[in-house]
Amino acid sequence: MLAMAQAIPSSATTITTASFMAFRITGEPMTKLSVSEVQAILKGAKSDALSAAESSKLSEERARALDYYQGDMVKDMPAPADRSKAVSSDVADAVEGLMPSMMEVLHGGDDVVEFVPTGAEDEEAAQQETDYVNYVFTQKNNGFLIDYTFVKDALMSKVAIVKVYWEDKEEWVEESYWGLPEPAYGIIKQAKDIEIIEHTERQGIPGQQPSDEGAY
Repeated sequence: MLAMAQAIPSSATTITTASFMAFRITGEPMTKLSVSEVQAILKGAKSDALSAAESSKLSEERARALDYYQGDMVKDMPAPADRSKAVSSDVADAVEGLMPSMMEVLHGGDDVVEFVPTGAEDEEAAQQETDYVNYVFTQKNNGFLIDYTFVKDALMSKVAIVKVYWEDKEEWVEESYWGLPEPAYGIIKQAKDIEIIEHTERQGIPGQQPSDEGAY
């Protein structure tokens, strides 16, 4: 996992008045705000302003990093006329060179996730949890590709996001039966997870498919 932090210079603001009076547009007085409340409001406004500025700066840096990765230096270092346009791929080489070692950390062992038992009585449950989570992550989901994209985004864009959610979905399987006796048809009809699309009653030998292949 990658952790990144950026230090922002802070400045101290001294407020000498004991309290503030806020007014609506109509001029009616509102409840007085304490010094700590006003400081909290100003701190939030300052944080929002800095976040917007940093977000814009970060977007530009991400776009530039992607250009460098792709070998596009036209914006920063355009090639002179009638000169070679060859570009060194240092950024791409650095990113791709780090990927194997980073993926080795995440997928080098037998298990991507491991639950450690707290006692002897938890060993079986911990092993089951380990097996299940690894199965869901690597088999039900393409865990290797998820981690690969996550790490590469972090190296290139300074930030990487993986969305984790539980999805409930229904899968339908269509089957056809021929020559079912009435009791068997009744069992299928009563099943809550089965929907009968079409049913036709015909005379025939139970279990034998009719010549026109129609289900009945």
